[in-house]
Amino acid sequence: MEKTKLETALEYIERGWSVIPIASAKRPAIKWKEYQTRIASEEEVTAWWTQWPDADIALVTGEISGLVVVDCDNDEALRSAIEANMHSPIRVRTKRGVHLYFEHPRDGKHRGPKSGVNSRNNDWINISGLDFRGDGSYALLPPSKNYEWEYAAGLEVDDAPLWQDWKPELSVKAEDGFDFCSLDLSQVTALQPDEYISEWDRTKKFVCDNFPNTLKIPTGCGNGRNERVMRHISECVREGYFGPDLRLRGHAFMNEFFVDTLDEPEFEATCASMEAAERRNHPDRFDDRGNYIFKPLLHEIEQEEKRERKLILMSDAEQLLERADAKSFLIEPWLPRGSITQVYGYSGHGKSMFVQHAMASLCAGKKYFGPFEVGTPSRCLYLDFEMGMATIAKRLIEMRSMHGSTGDRLNIWTPFVDDKEIDLNGRDGLIELQGWIEYARPDVVVIDTIRSAYPALGENSADEWAKVNKLAVTLRNSGLAVIMIHHSNKPSEGGMGREAGSTNQLTVLETQIRVAQVFDDEDTAKQNAGIYDGSYDQPIWPRLQLQLPPDYRLSMVNEVRYGKVREWTDEHDRVQWIGYAEHNITGDKMIVSSKSTKQKAKAMALDGYTVEVIADKLSRSVRLIRDWLEIEVPSSSSTPSLSASLPHSEVTYE
Repeated sequence: MEKTKLETALEYIERGWSVIPIASAKRPAIKWKEYQTRIASEEEVTAWWTQWPDADIALVTGEISGLVVVDCDNDEALRSAIEANMHSPIRVRTKRGVHLYFEHPRDGKHRGPKSGVNSRNNDWINISGLDFRGDGSYALLPPSKNYEWEYAAGLEVDDAPLWQDWKPELSVKAEDGFDFCSLDLSQVTALQPDEYISEWDRTKKFVCDNFPNTLKIPTGCGNGRNERVMRHISECVREGYFGPDLRLRGHAFMNEFFVDTLDEPEFEATCASMEAAERRNHPDRFDDRGNYIFKPLLHEIEQEEKRERKLILMSDAEQLLERADAKSFLIEPWLPRGSITQVYGYSGHGKSMFVQHAMASLCAGKKYFGPFEVGTPSRCLYLDFEMGMATIAKRLIEMRSMHGSTGDRLNIWTPFVDDKEIDLNGRDGLIELQGWIEYARPDVVVIDTIRSAYPALGENSADEWAKVNKLAVTLRNSGLAVIMIHHSNKPSEGGMGREAGSTNQLTVLETQIRVAQVFDDEDTAKQNAGIYDGSYDQPIWPRLQLQLPPDYRLSMVNEVRYGKVREWTDEHDRVQWIGYAEHNITGDKMIVSSKSTKQKAKAMALDGYTVEVIADKLSRSVRLIRDWLEIEVPSSSSTPSLSASLPHSEVTYE
C-alpha cells in the first residue's frame, strides 16, 4: 500500500531532516524561516498534512538537515555540474531534470542559497538551469508530483558524498605529477608504474560513467581537457616517448575522448613544455648531443639472470602455518603487526577514545586493555587531525592516570604541533608523513580521521579510495600496523549506519571494528543514533556497574563489534563492551569491560574447572583451551595438570 504524504513526511523528520509543506506554485504553505534552525515536531507535521493532505514535501536544505542540493533543470546544467566535479550517485528525478544530493559539511560555514560557498564575492556558475540549494533554501522531495528517488541498488540516501565547496576557478591547476613511485616510507620498495591508473584509463572511465551515449567529453564549462591532455603527455614522456612519437600519442588521446581537441599551437606548446621539463629534471636521459635516450621495450632488454621462483606446494603447509602462528600481536586478537584495521562509528560515540586508550595501554606496557590482551610495550605515531589542544591535554592526563606513563612511546601529531600541515592527498603531505615516521620509529600508525587526513576525498568513489588503500598497504608492507579511524553513515531504518563511502575501502582491511555508544535511556539512545541498553537480552550497564569499586559510576559504555575479519579465529568474540567510569568524589577514572572468551577460560581454570569442562562451557576445542592455559598436550596415559601452569590456583578436578 502506497504511503501517504503525512507518513512520508514523518519518516523524513525521523531521519533528522527538516521538512515543510508546499502549496501550489512550489511555495511554502507556512512561514518557514524558523524551520531553517529547528526541525518541526511530529505534532506540527501531523497538523500540516492533516490540514493539507495533498501538499508536497520540501526538504529545508543546509546544516539543519545535513544536506545540500545541486538543482539541474536541463541536460546542459547536468553536464556542467559533472564537469565541475559536482557528481553524486544520490539523485531525485524531477519533471525537467535532476537534483544532486550532497552531505553538508556542518563546519559552521553558511553556504548559499545561491553560491555554494561562504563568500558573496564568489559567483555561482553562469549556466541556465543550474542552481544551488544550501542554507536558507529548500528542495522538493518525493513523493511530490513528478519527483522520485534515483540511485543504484545497494546505495542509500546516506551515501551522498560530502559537499566540496565550488570555487569559481574552473581551470584546475595541473597535478604536480607526484605518484607513490617517488615515496619511500621507511624504506618500503617503491611501487611500480603499472600499479596506478593511467590518465588514458582514468579518462576512459570518466567518459563511460558520464557520457555513455556519445563516449566523448563535450565542449563546455570546465571539461578538464587541458589538464587531462597535460597529464597524458607527462605520462608519455615518463614512459620514454619524445618528439613525433609523443605528439602521435597526444593526438590519439584527444581524438579518442574529446569532441574538440586542442588548437595545434596550444598542443605543441604543451608537448614542448613537458619535453623541456624532462631535459631540465633528468639530464641523464639525454646523450652528449642532446638526443633523448628512449627506454627500451621489454623484448629489447637483455635477458636478466633468471631469479629463483617459488610457488606454494602442499608440502609447504606446515612451514606456512608455523610462520603464521609466529605472527605477533600488538593487541590480541585484532591488531597484529603489519596489518590494516579500520575503526568506525558516529561522531561523539567514542571511536577515537577507544583507539587512544588502546594505544595508551599498548605503549604503557599494560597486560590488558579491557577484554583485549596487550603485547610487549610498543611505539605509536598517532596522527590526530581533529582534536583541539585543550582536549588532547585533558585526554593525555586522563590516560596517564589510568594506564601509567608511556614515556616516549606514544607520539601524537596534530596540526598545531608545528607549522607543517599533513594533507595526504599530495606529495608534500606524504613526504611530511614519512619524516614523522622516520622520527618516531613507530610500530603502529593511527590516522584519525580519514575524512580529515584526505580533505578532498570523494568517499563514494572507488578510485578515490584507491589512494587511501595504497598508502595503507605501503605502510603495512613496511612492517607497520595501521589503524584508520572513519565515520559512519547516518543510521538506516531499524539499524546502525555502515562505514561512510565506497565499499572499496574494505578491500585491504584485515579487521574492521564498529564502535557504538550504549545508552541506558531509550530516548537518549534514539536522539544520538545509539544503542538502547534495554534492547539487549542482558543489559550491559548493570553488569559493568557491578564490577566497579564503591563510589565509582559509569559515564560511558561502548559496544565494540567486528564488521569484518579477514582471518577469523576462535579467539575473536563478535562483540565486547567497554565502560568508562569516574569516582564521584575524586574524579579518578577507570575502565571496566566484558571478558573475552580467553579471559573467561583463565578465570574458570583458576576456579578449578577442568580443561574439558571449560571447553564445553565456552564452545571451544580442548586443544585451544590448552593453548590458552599454556598446558602441554598430554600423552594418552597422563592427565593435564592445571596447577603446573597456574601456580596460584588451588585447582581440583571434578
